[in-house]
Amino acid sequence: MSALINSFCAEIIKSKNTIALWLTVIGAAIIPLTMIITYVYNYELFIPESGRNPWSEIFLRSFNGITLFTPLFLILIINLLFNIENKSNAWKHIFVLPISKSTYYFSKYAFVFCLVFAYYFLFVILTWGSGALLGYQNAQLNFLAYTPEWKTILSFLTRFFVGTLAIIAIHFWLSFRIKNLIANLGIGLVGVAFSVLFNGTSGYVIYFPYSFPIMMLNYAPKPAQFFENYHIISLFYFTIFSVLSYWDFTTRFKG
Repeated sequence: MSALINSFCAEIIKSKNTIALWLTVIGAAIIPLTMIITYVYNYELFIPESGRNPWSEIFLRSFNGITLFTPLFLILIINLLFNIENKSNAWKHIFVLPISKSTYYFSKYAFVFCLVFAYYFLFVILTWGSGALLGYQNAQLNFLAYTPEWKTILSFLTRFFVGTLAIIAIHFWLSFRIKNLIANLGIGLVGVAFSVLFNGTSGYVIYFPYSFPIMMLNYAPKPAQFFENYHIISLFYFTIFSVLSYWDFTTRFKG
């Protein structure tokens, strides 16, 4: 356990030499900042009806924003973290250190998830802050008279996070197998582009991992079930690709 913790701390130190940490903050702030600009210049369109919670509207719009943006963020952040070793050809140095490949693998995976959770946390806090600022600036928007529906927000984020697991696992594997950053980003961009192009036009889209986050655009949960079929498929893909990438990294990958 101490080796895993030390390796995880090493990942934090290495990330300081990249834009990964700043990208996490900037990525989380893009949609809330967009909401501020949109509401300020078109506030008449967002004055809520009497008795309606305005937080539902701003979070719905923000959630729609991250369904399109987050897949690109995940692909970029994972590739940047592995690019630390790839661009400096540091794998051989890492593999001679007194640390097992499995320890390094799990510490890297853990750090990726820490950045993802930080991204979601900052996104929610900044969206809430945006609404509070808008409510202070314009009382007609009525944000200060209500509170966000935190249970609904947490429910959406849980579903959305599960929907992104397949992309995380796929690009975690690709990022150490394909050392070219541009090639990895290209694969991700093509996947996202196809998911946008064919979203809702084919029943087979629920098997395409890049489409899972985008399928939550204007998402309305079904009371009878917490996870949709594509959430279950995403969990399945995540498990399969994580196991395969672990096996590949610990037994075949030589750097």
